[in-house]
Amino acid sequence: MGIILSVYLENEKARVAELVVGKKATTVNNVFEVALPEGAVDDGMVLDVEETAGALRNAFRYNKIKKARLAFVVFSKKIANKEVMLPYMKSLAKVEEAVMANVDDYFPMNNLEDYVIRHSVLDTVENAEGKFYNVQIMAFQKEMVQSYYQLADALKMPIETVEYYSNAIFQLLQKQLSQGTVLALQMDREFTYVSIMNGKTQLFKRSIPYGRDTIIKNLAEYRRIDEEEAEEIITDPQKLDLELTPDEYGEVIQDFSSSVTRVVEFHTSRNPQVAVELVKVMGSGIGLIGFSEILSRELGVDAQMVKEIAGVKVSKKSGLNYERIVDYLPNIGALISPLNLKVEEEKEAGKKGGAFLFFILLALVVNAAVAAFFIWTYKNLTTYKDNLKKEIASIQGAEAAYITYNNAMDDYKTVKEYYNSTRNNNEMLYDLIIDLEEIMPESVGITNMSAEEGMVSVTGLAGGKEALAKFIIELKKLDYVGGVHLENTADTYDDAGRATVSFNMTFYLMLPAEGTLADANAEGTPAEGTPAEGEQTENAEGGTNE
Repeated sequence: MGIILSVYLENEKARVAELVVGKKATTVNNVFEVALPEGAVDDGMVLDVEETAGALRNAFRYNKIKKARLAFVVFSKKIANKEVMLPYMKSLAKVEEAVMANVDDYFPMNNLEDYVIRHSVLDTVENAEGKFYNVQIMAFQKEMVQSYYQLADALKMPIETVEYYSNAIFQLLQKQLSQGTVLALQMDREFTYVSIMNGKTQLFKRSIPYGRDTIIKNLAEYRRIDEEEAEEIITDPQKLDLELTPDEYGEVIQDFSSSVTRVVEFHTSRNPQVAVELVKVMGSGIGLIGFSEILSRELGVDAQMVKEIAGVKVSKKSGLNYERIVDYLPNIGALISPLNLKVEEEKEAGKKGGAFLFFILLALVVNAAVAAFFIWTYKNLTTYKDNLKKEIASIQGAEAAYITYNNAMDDYKTVKEYYNSTRNNNEMLYDLIIDLEEIMPESVGITNMSAEEGMVSVTGLAGGKEALAKFIIELKKLDYVGGVHLENTADTYDDAGRATVSFNMTFYLMLPAEGTLADANAEGTPAEGTPAEGEQTENAEGGTNE
């Protein structure tokens, strides 16, 4: 296969890994970053092919690369994702047929012909209703995919593949895990790809908007220092011990750990029989000193840093180590079992169209040659045609009604699909407010309540811990409420010794099942990037467009 340059384009820079793929392992020869011209790439789309090609070409020349094949990693919030359950089929080719036959139902978009559709079988599931495939289906804008092929043409290098970030990480994770239920965190710079894996099977996935750089920014804001100083503290064991206590460290990563906790709780609410046994952290986060220990404390599950990637070797001549390649794991995973995104070439379509036109012209010539022999039938055919016109005119009213009916049914189905896609667990807020008036003790008051995609955060005051405990017990009895978690409490006393308890708690709301076909289609794992029911366009893998 030779040398492959795996390129992951972000808005401001590109990550490039020089790789050699072998039968047992992928060898990393070199990794480097390339600054991209402003506005040349936006959310996965190559807007200025020539400017981007020029920046990459200069970087390749500087790194003494003259000849190679290109692999591109695509990440964008515009990528649509959906997970569906399909009946088990002996042939995986049948799965693709089933996906394409129902793609209009999965993505009710008027311009679906402008998208490349791909799917990946995540798992085989057996339940009381039978055996099913859990399938992830993705829709990529053709214009986006084509921009990478145009970039390869500008670089005058052949393309090996165009791969999706989410699938690249999933393929890499499969090589790292063998048994047990593991919460795998692929931490990138600005986001983290969260996967719950049972052996090599992906049970659940999300992307959360917190990564290595956001944790450093949080520390800088917390200590009121610049980000460079914050990075020195969190990557130097001696400075960390002097500058940050474990409790302060926990506050710095609270946004990250809370988001991960919500993902796990949401998964557990749907799969109570599957408990996370271990947390593994991959990617950019392994350079954060003490991170795994604090994360273990915050999550209540042992967290480990992955210091070595199975199936990946580093060239001895390169002088690299694992810590240097952690930012390039998507580049490496892109070559394991890629989706091979590709738009059908117009040239081929042109050839087919040309051949078709040739046969049409040939037929016209033949018809013209024999037409002279059938002129005598003209009058008879004219009379026959007039009779057909009269017959058609007599049934035109019914045809118009039939067409109108079909159009109305199509419009109804489209609107219904859009409505179903807008449903989220926040719709239960009204019921919650009504029920709170009934179940909340008089001495308990809510001072602040917020909800996002069904995840509710509450701040309030209670006239003692007994009243607060009664409130929590009554709240848990509501059948649409789950995951009630008391974050913290604080006691204050008045002059008479009466206690007032301030508290923070979180819980999530669940929509009742409607039992419609659209709901059944949506019952797979929700899309990347959201902690509650409902599909989204990625965004994630991390993406979340999880």
